Amino acid sequence: ETEAARAASSLHIGRTASCAMDSPLLSSSAPAGGRIGKRCSGGCRWCAISTGLSCLVIMGLILKVYWVFFLYARKYQWGYFVECTLNAGHIGPSCPPTSWNVPQGGCEDLSGDSQPFLMLTADGLSTPEAQSMFTRVLGEAAANHAGSLGEERSTSGDVSTHLPPMGTHGVVYICDANYDARLLDPDNFIDCMTYCGYRRDELMALGASHMACVLLDLAARADETNRSVASVSLLPFASSAVASDFNYTDTDIVSLLESASGVFVEGGEALYLLKSLRRPLQLAVKGSGHAPSFGDLLRSRVRSRKVAFIGVSAGSIVAGETVSVALFGSDRGADELGWNFTALQLVPRCAFFPHFLPEDEAWVQQYAHNLRNGLSVDKLCPDCGVMALPQCQPWGFEPASGASLSRLDYLCAS
Repeated sequence: ETEAARAASSLHIGRTASCAMDSPLLSSSAPAGGRIGKRCSGGCRWCAISTGLSCLVIMGLILKVYWVFFLYARKYQWGYFVECTLNAGHIGPSCPPTSWNVPQGGCEDLSGDSQPFLMLTADGLSTPEAQSMFTRVLGEAAANHAGSLGEERSTSGDVSTHLPPMGTHGVVYICDANYDARLLDPDNFIDCMTYCGYRRDELMALGASHMACVLLDLAARADETNRSVASVSLLPFASSAVASDFNYTDTDIVSLLESASGVFVEGGEALYLLKSLRRPLQLAVKGSGHAPSFGDLLRSRVRSRKVAFIGVSAGSIVAGETVSVALFGSDRGADELGWNFTALQLVPRCAFFPHFLPEDEAWVQQYAHNLRNGLSVDKLCPDCGVMALPQCQPWGFEPASGASLSRLDYLCAS
């Protein structure tokens, strides 16, 4: 029995060794070992095929989630995506950052079926969750807009016929904040024509039917319109910007707004952006009526839930009660606003602080204290609060599900 056991053990070891040492020499000198070698060789090939297929499946799953980034993210869009991905969906405080808000949790109860379609971010659509939120918010606004089209009444006078068809999910893109930031720092900000192309590719991949690029400031509009596509620093595979972008009159811009389901407000200089939003539009107003600003019209449409508002950095700041939070960096442009920092008030009694980091807590606490006690440059606002918008953590409209109400809330990476 002992000898038999030894023989069986020797045979098992021999087969294992033959499998591990599979070679032409071994196969040719020992037919039995060759058969084992062939079986092992086939097994190894199957292992390699299985591994390859697993890799392809994994790559497919990655592409399914991140394909928009791989195809369309450029410049700092790509940088933000990499930053958010490598840092597990957030930079700075963990998500949601409610403990950093003043008061803790948020400005007020922002739940209910009448909530505006909002999406506010520090860094754009830098996570798959943010991209899904954009698609969802735009879709909700498009459905609501379609139901109100019969009630539309143009405030712009004669409607131009040369405007692009916006479709059911059209977006108006506002680039004023970025335009001014590029004037200050051309090495770190790209021109609006190029950015328009990048954003159009991105947003249309996420469900927008068309995107019209707009500059509200007349001088900026003339400057950007005069650029030829050949002189713009476009990557050959990255942009759908065309010469007609930004070449719109104020009347055109109002018509575009009325047919859009979303307005995407780019980041940059918040005070300059507010100035552009306040400029009275050059419209054919009947009688002696007051010409509205784009901000006036935008506020009305967002509050009536006919259009979604998507803000990035400075674009998020102007959605709140005041833009004085932008004085954290500089007061450049304050004189042109007459030191009146009242913003669009899409979220009343709330100021938004994009790119928040924990080391900013003391400044935010002091800012909120001053705002609530009449010690700031703003008028007294005892019920005002401040909400942090860290990198990679968008805040916005979440539709009702089950018995819950629609609400405005942070969206954390899963």
